[in-house]
Amino acid sequence: MNGVYLPSQFGILFLPLAAVQVKPGDRLRVTCRYSHIGKGETVTLYAAIGNSGWAGFDEILHGSKSISVPEDTSWQYREDYVDISITSAISAGIYDLYAKIDGAIPEVISPTLHDVVEVLAEIPESEFGEISITSYAKV
Repeated sequence: MNGVYLPSQFGILFLPLAAVQVKPGDRLRVTCRYSHIGKGETVTLYAAIGNSGWAGFDEILHGSKSISVPEDTSWQYREDYVDISITSAISAGIYDLYAKIDGAIPEVISPTLHDVVEVLAEIPESEFGEISITSYAKV
């Protein structure tokens, strides 16, 4: 499994997603599959959109939520999701995506999925430029 097993005994497997198009006002649902063994606990599932580079992952938008994981006496796979609200804080373009369980020093991090989120330009307000008569007839 592509994951890291750490003292909390969490492991994670990130389900690959097809490239998806979003625009400001949309929500991106990131579904994760992770493995767990040990005592039950409440942890934070976190996902972020941004750019992966030589200095790490530059997060632009993120979402998080608490999840309660029950006690498991053997490795169990579980699935949950987190939503990321797409706002005007992100420019149109192609972005990367990753997820993790728990805070700044995470228990486990997913592999980064590259170029899987395309943010479309915001559609401007409705506006008319000109009008002309194209025909006229008796009816």
